[in-house]
Amino acid sequence: MNKLKDKEEQLFSSLTRLDSITDLVHNSKKKIIDLEQLKTDLEKEKLDLRSKLSTLEIENTSLKQNLQSLHDRVNLEDQTSYGLRQKIEDIERENKKLKKEISEMEEELEVSRYKLAEAKDKKDAVVKKIDELSQETDAMIDGQEW
Repeated sequence: MNKLKDKEEQLFSSLTRLDSITDLVHNSKKKIIDLEQLKTDLEKEKLDLRSKLSTLEIENTSLKQNLQSLHDRVNLEDQTSYGLRQKIEDIERENKKLKKEISEMEEELEVSRYKLAEAKDKKDAVVKKIDELSQETDAMIDGQEW
């Protein structure tokens, strides 16, 4: 009976090991299924992240283009502003030149007026002298008879 008992214990031990192995296989299958699900989820997340990355790259490119456009516009405004400043400076230089020329012309006009007044005074003096000489001549002619 001992043999039978030993056999029974061996069978029981084998059965217990078999149950353990079955549990291990079952748990391994469950872990494999869980790992496959995790792999699927990770693949899905990877695709989502790639999509987000693509969207971010597109946004980044768009932002770079907008920034470049803004930079170009600012540079253009600076160039336009510089051009306007140059024109203003040119106009101011021309204005100073014209003011100087006007001042010189006013001085020349003043000198011309002075000379004209002198010439008129001389003319008046000459006319007066001619009148005096004419009167003297008339007086002499009237006083003498030929």
